[in-house]
Amino acid sequence: MKHSLRFVSLALVLVLLLAACQPVQAPAGDSGPQTYVLGVAQPFTGPLGSFGTDFGKAIELAVSEMNAELSAAGSNVQFQIASADTEGTPDGAAKAVQTVVQTSGAQVVVGPLTTSEILGAKQFADDNGIVIVAPASSGVAGAIADDNIFRLMNPPDTFGGKAFLQIMAERGYENVVILQVDDVFGNGLAGLIEEGFDGEVSIVKYAPDPADLSGEASNASAEVARLAANGPTAFFCVCFLGDAQKLLQQATVDANLGSVDWLGVENLRNEELLADAAFAEFLGKVNFTSVSASSRSTPNTQPFIDAFVAMHGSEPGPFTNYAYDAANVAMLSMIAANNRGEGVKAILPFIADHYIGTQVQTYLDANGDQAIAYLAVYEVADDGSAFEEVGAYDGATDTLTMGE
Repeated sequence: MKHSLRFVSLALVLVLLLAACQPVQAPAGDSGPQTYVLGVAQPFTGPLGSFGTDFGKAIELAVSEMNAELSAAGSNVQFQIASADTEGTPDGAAKAVQTVVQTSGAQVVVGPLTTSEILGAKQFADDNGIVIVAPASSGVAGAIADDNIFRLMNPPDTFGGKAFLQIMAERGYENVVILQVDDVFGNGLAGLIEEGFDGEVSIVKYAPDPADLSGEASNASAEVARLAANGPTAFFCVCFLGDAQKLLQQATVDANLGSVDWLGVENLRNEELLADAAFAEFLGKVNFTSVSASSRSTPNTQPFIDAFVAMHGSEPGPFTNYAYDAANVAMLSMIAANNRGEGVKAILPFIADHYIGTQVQTYLDANGDQAIAYLAVYEVADDGSAFEEVGAYDGATDTLTMGE
């Protein structure tokens, strides 16, 4: 028996039954073969290029599988991808989404990746009825009701912020020094910590995509020295991966930064950070702790990994499965709505709420954001080769559970 799509979903059953019972209507009324364009806007270059490249590969896999299943079902619909590089910036994201839409006619775009990119593309999407399906954006500034942006799979930073605050309280930190990227993501998460932390918070900001972080590292080091003299202090890196690598070039030889515990945001739970032996040794020494996506699985987890490896010859990177899931929800919505943007906006929450993904079930809140949050706490393994799960956070109960 030919394998089905790699998820079990009421929405899929519903959509394929409808497709089998009646022809899908093209916007122009053509009942012959139809091609639906799925837009893709990701940072294929820049500091987030490794994430964007893998996201693009996952979307390619989702489209390939969907096309095979539609052909087997006798549907006259096939999908093709139109993509553009956001370069990891708000302006780049706005241009990428506009380019994809104007050159291909796409009504739905998977991406961009970060919240700042999402907000950069927001006005064009809202003004032109384009639906944005974002697989990884989590910044609190993106939580907006009744717009054309849906943020699937990765829950808003309100959940991660609560988990970090509980870790800080459990460990007895009295002070926190935050080094944060000066954008909507960094400002939002740092603001959550500043508001919820009982002790003193010192914030050092840096501009996005810095050439180096030597000045900011020096400032953070001075703040650590000042606050550590008055009580237990932690350093919190609210940084993107490439920026953290630049920071570590300074931190590994800084006595102050090496004298306190480190915390880091979700994208820093990445083994690229451990590829440098000096970085790995340092992060182990400072008890580096990250709150990131849980390692929990669904029946669709391993089939996705196997298919990704078979198509691309490599393991999927962090959060790559979210792009795969977002693409599937987008395509199912396009089929159900006959590829009309306004119809996709109307039906997507229903389909998302009935979609079982490769790691967690999608379920959207009133802002169109992921409402189910299962996060994990990670530390560097003793040998420095990987991150290991040492705790869990359940967003439904706001409960942090640490291992023995």
